[in-house]
Amino acid sequence: MTPTSSQQTYTELLIQYQPKPIKTEQEYNRALTVVESMMSGELTEAETVLFELLVLLIENYESCHYPMGESKPMATLESLMHEFDVQPTSLVGVFGSVDIVREVVNGERKISQSEAESLAKFFNEHYSGLSLTSVDF
Repeated sequence: MTPTSSQQTYTELLIQYQPKPIKTEQEYNRALTVVESMMSGELTEAETVLFELLVLLIENYESCHYPMGESKPMATLESLMHEFDVQPTSLVGVFGSVDIVREVVNGERKISQSEAESLAKFFNEHYSGLSLTSVDF
């Protein structure tokens, strides 16, 4: 099952691929293979619609079989600090003191709503491409 480059209609693509809810690992792998092959070229409008449908089916399967759980605010902060090589002293402006930064980083103190907003602003301003909000912390 590889996508065709001809101008097939959406109905023809549905008949060819017969997308349905994914119930087994084999069906999951098959859908992944189709989606991955579709990512390697330009898609027609009909192929794009089918691609989006398959992605939704894959995401649904993954959410049931490979749950990620909720991200912990500390894990998010720790990951960002590591990824962008941010030293605790760089966050003094967000938290007010090095001691508070250490308490937060060590998990001894929770991040307040205003601190979460300041963290999002700090990372968004200093590292392009991010679109963090206070909810991320």
